[in-house]
Amino acid sequence: MGTSASSRGPGGGVPLVPDWVPPATDPPPQQPPAAPLIAPPRRFQSTRTNLGAFGRTGDATSLRRGLGHYSRSGLGGADTAARRMGGTARTAGGLYGVLDALSRGGAVPPDVALNPATLAGRSQREIADAVTDALRPIDGSQDTDAARDAMSRAFSELLDAEPAADLMALSTDQIERVVEAYIANDLTNRIDLDVGNAILDKAPDAAAGVSRLEEMKAYVRQELARRFRAREAVGERMNRQSASALSSAVLRDTFEVFESYL
Repeated sequence: MGTSASSRGPGGGVPLVPDWVPPATDPPPQQPPAAPLIAPPRRFQSTRTNLGAFGRTGDATSLRRGLGHYSRSGLGGADTAARRMGGTARTAGGLYGVLDALSRGGAVPPDVALNPATLAGRSQREIADAVTDALRPIDGSQDTDAARDAMSRAFSELLDAEPAADLMALSTDQIERVVEAYIANDLTNRIDLDVGNAILDKAPDAAAGVSRLEEMKAYVRQELARRFRAREAVGERMNRQSASALSSAVLRDTFEVFESYL
């Protein structure tokens, strides 16, 4: 997904978490749905002001403040922001489950339409595409397009770094790296789609705009990675049962870090 995918982002008067965004994990049975939170008007104004200043000058403080406003006022705070990324966390859980099943020769998650036997003899890229299609089938939505791009790039990052890697037999560390890269890519895609143009529009030229947009993405990836490492330090590691919930918690942690800049 290139920078041309950036848009003016969603406006006010709409739910902060659209009703088509799935929860990160299944809610307890018989729990009534929460009333939707409605976005205020001009909710990304402070975000765009600060990210525009970053685009114009490259000032790191403006970048941090822009991300802080993106979480707090643009998405309604860290908890709501993590809920908005519920599809990302849920897909991360499915991705972990599929890769773990392929590596162990076990059954893929029951809600994933993928027969491992059909992957025999395929290239690594074909396997990656098949997993992506199974987890996020094309439906024409912006979120799905962004998620597919994020997953494809996560696989490419692993295969570029380790050309001999076998997606049918990944180690636990390799699976975690793919899932973490998927989450990071999907988060940066989301920010780019919502407010990326604030950087591009104020940059002194196109090259500087693209460079600073990539700098913003690298910074977000760095903070997300730090939150994963912090969770690991206290014994929280991904497995098939915890991947979705842990991914959602790390996303919330990351948004809280952004808000700490304000």
